[in-house]
Amino acid sequence: MRLLADVDTGIDDALALIWLAAREDVDLVGVSTTSGNTTAEQAAWNSLAVLESCGRFGVEVCTGTPTPLQVPPSTTPETHGDEGLGHAVLAEPRGSLSQRGFLDLWLDELRTHPGETTLLVTGPLTNLAVALRAEPRLPELMGRVVIMGGAFEHPGNTTPTAEWNAWVDPHAAAEAYAAWQGRPAPLPTVCSLGVTEPVTLDPAWLDALAERLGVPAPRLSPQRPRADRVPPTQLAWFDLLVESLRFYFEFHLDWGYGYLAQVHDLCAAMVALDAVAYQSEPVWVGVETDSPLTRGTTVRDTRKLLGHPANAEVVTAVDPAAIRERLLQDLLSRSARPDSSAPAS
Repeated sequence: MRLLADVDTGIDDALALIWLAAREDVDLVGVSTTSGNTTAEQAAWNSLAVLESCGRFGVEVCTGTPTPLQVPPSTTPETHGDEGLGHAVLAEPRGSLSQRGFLDLWLDELRTHPGETTLLVTGPLTNLAVALRAEPRLPELMGRVVIMGGAFEHPGNTTPTAEWNAWVDPHAAAEAYAAWQGRPAPLPTVCSLGVTEPVTLDPAWLDALAERLGVPAPRLSPQRPRADRVPPTQLAWFDLLVESLRFYFEFHLDWGYGYLAQVHDLCAAMVALDAVAYQSEPVWVGVETDSPLTRGTTVRDTRKLLGHPANAEVVTAVDPAAIRERLLQDLLSRSARPDSSAPAS
């Protein structure tokens, strides 16, 4: 599968990239970034470092749109750490960021391979909205679009009603969904908080992965001093995963979720590859852009009360246990191959 990843690489984006790098059936033709979990530039460097830790050198990484369409930029260091990857200390990348703009990456790929490329968007929809303005035929050129974002009849994680990606750039989200309304192109598939929040990892899962990899288990717990780093192994990607998830566990604990990590973007990545079974329904989706109280709130018209044609395929159910098992097996399969990782630094 040809795949473009549009990310704001914080911790769960990094996990999605690590998993994509483990899949032999994915041709990752490029990565672009937006401002969200961290700045667009930091997200680009994070993405490059994550891919190189997996031994994936040479993937083109482009810094995307640095600010939302109309509202001031927001980042979330309290959730993902000052540089976006928690406690992880990144090795200096061997490669460099692309000098091309993300639009050149996207449009070259989509015009050369029309209908063949999947776009996975795990950050705010800023780049997608900008690209739609530049190329209105984008829905027809895409093979498929999969979005992590929104909250439908489910509490928000940024305001009482809004999910982070939709809140960061509500105008971009509104433009993106509107672009598919009444189009013959396949609808974008949307993974919202209702299906992504139950997809979690915990210390037991991480220890099980370590034991199967043949490296020391981290044995993370809430009692571990937060300044106490986990000793590195010989697997750079695993060390990055441990130290970023350790921060994420701590964040979720502080907010009352427990010592675990909700890995929203991994869920969307697996849906994009049809790596796990899921259920979905076509509906009309709208996004609130003007209200200070409900900015970024996403609404789906399940009962078709507004009479608008569907502009999204909203995922309604996934199996979190199947996602955890798929992740475990794919990371183990990748590790068994000779080029499984860059050396730890």
